[in-house]
Amino acid sequence: MRDKGLLYAVGASIVAHGLVLALGSGLPRPVLEPRPIEARLLPRESAEAPAASRPAHPQPPAPHRVSPEPPRQVKTPPRSEAVAPPPQRMVAPRADPATPSVAAGAGAPVTTVHKADAAPAVITPAAPAPVASHPAAPPSYAPPSFGARYLDNPKPAYPMLARRRGLEGTVRLEVQVSAEGIPTAVRVRESAGHEALDEAAMTAVWHWRFVPARRGSEAVEGVVVVPIRFRLGDDEAA
Repeated sequence: MRDKGLLYAVGASIVAHGLVLALGSGLPRPVLEPRPIEARLLPRESAEAPAASRPAHPQPPAPHRVSPEPPRQVKTPPRSEAVAPPPQRMVAPRADPATPSVAAGAGAPVTTVHKADAAPAVITPAAPAPVASHPAAPPSYAPPSFGARYLDNPKPAYPMLARRRGLEGTVRLEVQVSAEGIPTAVRVRESAGHEALDEAAMTAVWHWRFVPARRGSEAVEGVVVVPIRFRLGDDEAA
């Protein structure tokens, strides 16, 4: 579209100039044949063309690249003879304290490493247990007792039937006494010969208190024999 408008503008300009010249001279002029107008279509400029026509900001000059210096070749002087590597040091394995070290190689001097002997352990014998010159005596034993006044044990009552019949006698009772001094068992060890007297004696002793038996300083259970005598003329047994 832009190219066609340009062509139309050029043609109109030529025609206008011709008319002006014809009218200005006033003389008849021979009619000249119009020359053919050559119009060439130019290729469409790219969108970037106007931008290129504008003065662009000056670009900074490209940095000057410095080519790296080629590495220098250091000439190694030829070696007249090969250098032998340093000999490796032979290390002998560590040996036990009692075993001498082994030689590194044939012809090499033998090096023996001696460790300081450990100090011998001193064993102190245990002191012998003291031997008792005499075996310990067993603790003494004291049987229960019942005659202490502070016990305040009442005497057995004389049975009325035995008194009327004139019965007399002595009964011996075996009493089991606890560590607290209380009778736990009462039995007739020797009878008075009359059951009434034996029963009266046992009934009284069951209510008595005793001094408990002792083994050393410890109160223990024990047995005591209690004799009780019934005699006429006494209101109570003795």
